[in-house]
Amino acid sequence: MRTFIADIIPKIERYSRKLDDVTVLTNQHWVLIENIEKEKRVYLFRPNDELLISINGKIVKGKWEYVGNKSLLIDHCDQAFLFKLGFFDENLLALKIDSKDEYALFVNENQYKGDINSSAKVIDF
Repeated sequence: MRTFIADIIPKIERYSRKLDDVTVLTNQHWVLIENIEKEKRVYLFRPNDELLISINGKIVKGKWEYVGNKSLLIDHCDQAFLFKLGFFDENLLALKIDSKDEYALFVNENQYKGDINSSAKVIDF
C-alpha cells in the first residue's frame, strides 16, 4: 500500500490546491489514516500557528508554520519536521517527509458524516 501511495501522489499532484491557502487547512479535523485501527490521531492546525494533536482524545500541543515552497514545518515533542506537500484539497492532505518517499495521509473528518476511526470508514469516505 505504501508503494502504491508513493506512486500515485505525484501523478495527482497537479490537481492539488496550493498550500498557501491555509484557510482550507486550518480549523479542520485532519485524521491520520496510518495505524487508525490502533490509535486515532487528529491534527488541528489553528490559525495562530498552534498545532493540536489528539491521540485517542489526549492532546499534545505543538506549532506549525507554512514556510513557502509547498513546505510545512511541524514542531512537537521537542522535535521539528519539514514536510513537502504531496496533495491537498478540502478532503485529503498528503504530506511527504522531506527527502523520503513516505507520505503521511490525512482525511478531513469535518467532511464526513460522523467519526472516522477505522479503515472501513476511511474507505467509505
